Amino acid sequence: MKVLKLFCLAIIAGLMLVGSVAAEEQKLKFRTVITQLSGSMMDVAAFKGHAMGATRYAGFAVFEDGRIAYKTVIAISESAGETGSSSGYSTYMFQNGDALVVKLTGRWSPDSNSGDYKVVSGTGAYEGATGTGRYDKVKDPWKHANLYEGSISVELPGD
Repeated sequence: MKVLKLFCLAIIAGLMLVGSVAAEEQKLKFRTVITQLSGSMMDVAAFKGHAMGATRYAGFAVFEDGRIAYKTVIAISESAGETGSSSGYSTYMFQNGDALVVKLTGRWSPDSNSGDYKVVSGTGAYEGATGTGRYDKVKDPWKHANLYEGSISVELPGD
């Protein structure tokens, strides 16, 4: 009987230990405004309506929990008429010095502009983070800026 009690206590203690080192997940919801800083598109020779280019954007993101981050984006784009795709990296730099870097893969058309995120790097509280997310263009009144809503599910390593 004593052996069984000791065995049960050992299992409970082990489960508590495992629980304390388990990863923590955060759902980061935000709205972001970005504007193009630089970039250029070049027509693909002998392929009418097709172009490729590189663009740099910057802006800010306001998170549901009240935090604000400076946001930069470096993207490569390919367009075919009114539709296209992009890939690149977006970095969120928070006021306390933490940073989160995501790889983005997007697509656009006259009806939508959206994409997916994959967490690839982080510093501070986001060091070792992994995760995925998405973003969607929201109607806005600006000519030279774009409003997006997004979310990133971030998995943080345990202690």
